[in-house]
Amino acid sequence: MLEKVTVCFTGFLTDISPFCSNLTKFFHYMPSLLELHLCDSTLEYLIMGGVPESPSTALNNIKSLKFLSMSLRNVKEVSGAVYLMTSCLKLQHLTIEFVSMHSRVNVEGVVEFLCAQSFLYGAVKLQRVEVNMFMGLEMEMEFIKYILAYAPVLEEIFFGILHISMFVRVNK
Repeated sequence: MLEKVTVCFTGFLTDISPFCSNLTKFFHYMPSLLELHLCDSTLEYLIMGGVPESPSTALNNIKSLKFLSMSLRNVKEVSGAVYLMTSCLKLQHLTIEFVSMHSRVNVEGVVEFLCAQSFLYGAVKLQRVEVNMFMGLEMEMEFIKYILAYAPVLEEIFFGILHISMFVRVNK
């Protein structure tokens, strides 16, 4: 019975199935997950074949979700992250490590996607968020706004800004 899974894919990924999302295939074999850590190109791989319309039951018990080396350049990757965050109904702790990028990267599609998201669905038990490699770029700010709107019981948020760390406790 797997409770904690860390997956790190790197390099060129080619499994694109028009019949079944890799997310569906991946979670089919892990019904008891409590912690999920995804790094490098893993999220990009999992969203190949599309984001499923209904969440996998394997996501129902996840309390801790980590996105390590997450890029906000790609709308599909961001939609996969949003899908996972909103599908983990018991999610309490979220960690995101952004990939450092230049502010000149065109991310209009990502910002538009995040602004268009409905904040009325998904996990509402998120209590602690840790954000590393935060640079304050527009798409990072929109992603953080999305998380804040989606987390009504948030107690703590931690920002790791390169060599500076900032901790914010949310007062109720």
